[in-house]
Amino acid sequence: MRLNIQACSNFVIEHQGRFKKWVLSPLLLLLLVWCGYHWLENNKPEPEQRPSKAKNVKVFVLKSTQQDTQIIGYSQGTVTPKDQLELKSEVAGKISYMSPNLVPGGVIKKGELLISIADEDYQLAVIQRRSRVAQSQQQLAKAEAEARAAQQELMELNRIGASDLAKGLPQLRYAQATLASAEAELAQAELALQRTQIHAPFDGRVANKSVTMTQYVNKASVLAEVFSTEVMEIRLSMTPEQFAQVGLPLAYYEHYDDSTFDVQLDTEFGNHTANWLGRVVRTEAVMDQRTRSIYAVVQVKNGYSSSDTPLLSGLFVRARILGRVAEQTTVLPKQVLRNNQTLWLVDKANKLRVIPASIVQRTPTSIVVENLPNASKVITSALAIPTEGLPVQAIFQNDPPVPALQNAEEVELTEQISPTPEISHAG
Repeated sequence: MRLNIQACSNFVIEHQGRFKKWVLSPLLLLLLVWCGYHWLENNKPEPEQRPSKAKNVKVFVLKSTQQDTQIIGYSQGTVTPKDQLELKSEVAGKISYMSPNLVPGGVIKKGELLISIADEDYQLAVIQRRSRVAQSQQQLAKAEAEARAAQQELMELNRIGASDLAKGLPQLRYAQATLASAEAELAQAELALQRTQIHAPFDGRVANKSVTMTQYVNKASVLAEVFSTEVMEIRLSMTPEQFAQVGLPLAYYEHYDDSTFDVQLDTEFGNHTANWLGRVVRTEAVMDQRTRSIYAVVQVKNGYSSSDTPLLSGLFVRARILGRVAEQTTVLPKQVLRNNQTLWLVDKANKLRVIPASIVQRTPTSIVVENLPNASKVITSALAIPTEGLPVQAIFQNDPPVPALQNAEEVELTEQISPTPEISHAG
């Protein structure tokens, strides 16, 4: 209950005479203090109400710049020859000659004699078949003469309806067939004689050798393995998403000279980096069921002579597929991407705007986005509660410019482990 201050005052006035006589007791003193406190409490002035002014949150921003960006697909693979085959003997016999170049790593030239098999028996077979052909030719000539004589005699006797046997035709056909068979046997013997010599089918290298001098080999025995150095191939594993990003069709097939997808290859040899240039010529028709990837096949012409380091079969190389050029894109640091899908911007009213990021490409350090207006203020700093429409104060940070190369903007795919991506600007 609130104490009546006026009653307290009246009480003090009425008894002021007594107060002069009394010694103030502690109880009376407490009563006076209590009354004074409540009087002051009830009569204190109301505080002045001032409207609070919200402070803008300071954020670091960078100004975006649109540019044309070339997407580079990153992959890796093992070098294999386009043409590689096993040399097999087509006839049986003892090896009588071997080229000194027929050793692992040996260099061979197209048409070079690599192996000879003893051909004495095959030469004799040719002589025998030629003799039989000559005999068959003589028998055919005799049959032709007899047939002409018989037909002439029948005409003189006016026996127009005589049988073929009387005309000597069956004997003639038999002689013709005998000659054809003899000629076929001669051709077969000559072919077997030719097959005693094995020549290099192309310019290339020897992978391995399986025989030695004077060794007897049977028909279809493996003699050596050789491969062409004219064209080397690399199978590059890529996901369907990577195909779409670089603009490479899933069913791509072009000749080397007509391909529009250049590929830069490199590998490390100690402190030396070897480089080669190839082209995508086709994609394989079947998806790998285990990795859910598709292989793009790259060809390199004259890889053994295109650099100081030959493009060896079996070499593991890194590959960068120069893909499509995406127009009016923006390269941003990776840290500006929020929740893996949005960007924070400062609008013209200095308020926070949260927009979805249309990502064309990701790298370990950056992202490439489309449909971002030029000169947008992209927030790079963190916010505790990023509320749409939050008043902010933009502070531009002085980031070093993105390094530029000579050609189009380059961004590497990183589905596999890759080195630091390179970036360049088109135009």
